[in-house]
Amino acid sequence: MSTIVSPHDRFFKECFSRPKAAVDLFRRVLPTEVVNALDLTTIRTAKGSFVDPKLREHHTDLLFEVTGRDGSPVLVYLLAEHKSSPDRWVVLDLLRYASEIWREWVKRNSGQWTMGMKLPPLIPLVLYHGKKNWTAPTDIADLVDIPAILERYRPHFRYELLDLSSVADGTLPAGVESRAALLTLKYIFHPEKVQKWLVDVIKTVNELNEVPGRLELMRIILNYMAVVHDFEDKWLRQVLNENFLEGDSIMLTMAERWVQQGMQQGVKQGVKQGVQQGRRQEAGLMVGRQLRKRFGPLPEWATKKLENAEPEELEQCADRLLDAPSLEAVFQVEERH
Repeated sequence: MSTIVSPHDRFFKECFSRPKAAVDLFRRVLPTEVVNALDLTTIRTAKGSFVDPKLREHHTDLLFEVTGRDGSPVLVYLLAEHKSSPDRWVVLDLLRYASEIWREWVKRNSGQWTMGMKLPPLIPLVLYHGKKNWTAPTDIADLVDIPAILERYRPHFRYELLDLSSVADGTLPAGVESRAALLTLKYIFHPEKVQKWLVDVIKTVNELNEVPGRLELMRIILNYMAVVHDFEDKWLRQVLNENFLEGDSIMLTMAERWVQQGMQQGVKQGVKQGVQQGRRQEAGLMVGRQLRKRFGPLPEWATKKLENAEPEELEQCADRLLDAPSLEAVFQVEERH
């Protein structure tokens, strides 16, 4: 079975796999002396994920390799925490992932291994964007109850933290890509603040000088929004037209296409995720909601079609629902009069 990709995972990786955005994030989170010890111009992403498949709805990870100012290799491991409240035991997951990363590094460098060779330093970062402030310990030492006589056995493994729930917007990185991504992650769980934060995100994206870059970043953000929230597309088009640089009369048609594509991809991904996780009824409700937005109240025959649809049929309806000219076309049945 194919891996289920959460919307948070997809958005996070689309944004922070970009070296410029990752470097901006490191400069914001890591201590100054650590940043100064790294040659961040050498940054590159390493392939693969170390997150336990059972935790992929809640965790997303990226591994980066950089070179230290002294020429030595350094690994930077970034874990995004998508739970709405802090996970007290996340440091245990990080420790396990770190062990797997080092084992992989040893395997990859086995041909160069010498008796004096040591493991490279690994810097763990946690990016949290839940609603509640992060209160979990950042060092495993604080989770282990050790009497004084056994203090020498207290383990130490710490991570750096960016808790978006507790930082001011003005302290986010200056880079456009990273700031727009972090603003979106910070407020994605706060739909009641959507109007302000979306305008702020759009104004941030406007700072990108390159038009294709602006369009691509806006597309990524809209796709993410479409999966997580059921925003009214008319309102979204208006916000884009009033605030986005390409939202003038010449680009309005294109802006509408972004919204439609974002909504369509969001619905398709949500339906696919629902049916793969055995939530067929939830997937059917999602398709029904989008159909009512387009065509109004559903007739009895369409409601029955949704209730009896197989998972594969629901996915096909999700593919067609925004482009089909009629309700009948969505279900591929003869026109009814």
